[in-house]
Amino acid sequence: MNSLILYILQVTAVFSVLYICYLLTLRKLTFYALNRAILLGMIPISFLLPLINDAVPSFTNSLIEIPVFEEVHHYMPQDVTVIEPSPTTQSVNYMLIVGFLYGLGLLACLLRVYISIRKLVVLKRTSMKQQKTGYELVVGNVSQVFSFFNTIYLPKNSCDPLIIAHEKAHIHFRHSVDLIFLELFIAIFWFNPLSYLFRKSLKAIHEYQADEKVIHQQGKPSEYLELLLRTIDISNPNHTYNYFKHPILKQRIDMITKTKSSPFTKLKYVFLVLVCVFLVSAFSKPIVNEVPITKTIAVELNDNTPPSLFPVQNGTEKDITSHYGHKRNNLKIGEGIIHRGIDIRGSIGTPVLATADGVVAKASLEGNWGNLIVIQHANGYETWYAHLDGFNTEEKQTVKKGDVIGYLGNTGKSTGPHLHYEVRHEGKYLDPIDYLK
Repeated sequence: MNSLILYILQVTAVFSVLYICYLLTLRKLTFYALNRAILLGMIPISFLLPLINDAVPSFTNSLIEIPVFEEVHHYMPQDVTVIEPSPTTQSVNYMLIVGFLYGLGLLACLLRVYISIRKLVVLKRTSMKQQKTGYELVVGNVSQVFSFFNTIYLPKNSCDPLIIAHEKAHIHFRHSVDLIFLELFIAIFWFNPLSYLFRKSLKAIHEYQADEKVIHQQGKPSEYLELLLRTIDISNPNHTYNYFKHPILKQRIDMITKTKSSPFTKLKYVFLVLVCVFLVSAFSKPIVNEVPITKTIAVELNDNTPPSLFPVQNGTEKDITSHYGHKRNNLKIGEGIIHRGIDIRGSIGTPVLATADGVVAKASLEGNWGNLIVIQHANGYETWYAHLDGFNTEEKQTVKKGDVIGYLGNTGKSTGPHLHYEVRHEGKYLDPIDYLK
């Protein structure tokens, strides 16, 4: 859940940066086809850039391998117990609440799109239809002309041929495909106000393209402008369809009468390319050849004693809620797992301490582990600190025994605020209780 929310936020950030750059530099240019391609391209780029770490090969040495949290399963026909979380460790799972609210918004947006399309299906079924060359006319109970894919919907009264030509232009450019794609994007990112402004920008490009095509075909811009002025009464159309009486009529008139952009102004698009390059570098892994941390430990650390400090500040063994090796039911009868560490309860934000001198090999969000710190110590020892609320250290940093490295939390696969603490020696799991003072 945490990883998905983080990814959605990263996509939102990339999209917002790209769209703001478009508004600042490209919005008023008359290269409509290019602007349409730029706007539509922002969506897949926003999804792909946060994944650049997986798409671009890394040349860094792999210092630590993070297994799936509690991935080792054993068949336990007996002595399998269920550990119920202590009432004192219960807290509000904010990530679950955020996920629930996000899901409600997503379903509401998808339902709105479904209802809009469903209304069109019913309208088309109950109205008079006329098959034309390249499109279909549907005359029915509608207040104004609009198009959806290869169908133009007309009110029962007469309609100006120029308006029909305008909607035929929408069909020619396949603008309805853009709108369905856009509505799905908005459903996913309904919480971002910029996504609704983005819809307005894309629909504006659609109208500019259709206007330009009609004027080019008819050769009578003054007559077309007069028609626009007569239909200046702005309504609130359904965003899933293409409407002639779109609420940007004034902007359309401005763009029709505006002098075409100079070819030299295409240099502005280079700015957007540079922004994309910057975002790629922001999400890329550094291409360096690092010295393994184990060598750094051998050179810099003088304390060769095993990890021996209690990892939670002011904590005692009475705060341990789950011990090493305890078999816990995973909701499958007769099956359990081996607990590879100990769980120590506490309040969110309680300082977590390094239990021996060492070098931080990992300090990042790692799936079910939540915020995880891995410290490598002398003589092949490692200590793992999971479900942290935050970090007070960073990777490759040398820490001393007793240093505050992070804060107890409730991230990852966790039912309440606690620290999951492990001790390993040369890859083998050890009981941390044997090393606590």
